Amino acid sequence: MKLGSQRIDLAPLNAAELSLATENYAELQQHLGLNAISAELDDDMQYAMKIRLKKVRQEPEHYLWLTNWAIIHQKDQCIIGFIILKGYPNEKGEVTIGYVIDEKYRRRGYATEALRTINTWILSHPQAIYVIADTEKDNIASHKVLERLGSERYLETEDLIWWRIAKELS
Repeated sequence: MKLGSQRIDLAPLNAAELSLATENYAELQQHLGLNAISAELDDDMQYAMKIRLKKVRQEPEHYLWLTNWAIIHQKDQCIIGFIILKGYPNEKGEVTIGYVIDEKYRRRGYATEALRTINTWILSHPQAIYVIADTEKDNIASHKVLERLGSERYLETEDLIWWRIAKELS
């Protein structure tokens, strides 16, 4: 399965691909038929891949809701970031996500485009009512992305702001 928009595609990583990402990120990119712009993942993404791999192995039938989705730049044919889905809709209809864009591709609208694409897919699910994301208080660029998508601030802690995008009910 792949989701697409004007400039990017989103590809969910299966268990084998998540495992390959943790072992040899350059090889994963080659496996996906993409150009390798980065030889390895940073420590935070390496950790996120391992957590997602564990979750996907526990519930392979729900892997689309538990994995990292690669954000693929169509023109450059490379991974420029990831969207992390942290589970299928909970009892409140919430799906929590995280995201990261490679520094070389930031401030060009790719995060907005990727999140708009995944949000459309998430909110098309009958049980999904909200997409939830958190940002560090000083991450102004992410705040702007989420505001452009129509997110509302609904919770703040000492370090984080929690954002919520609601399904449009007709």
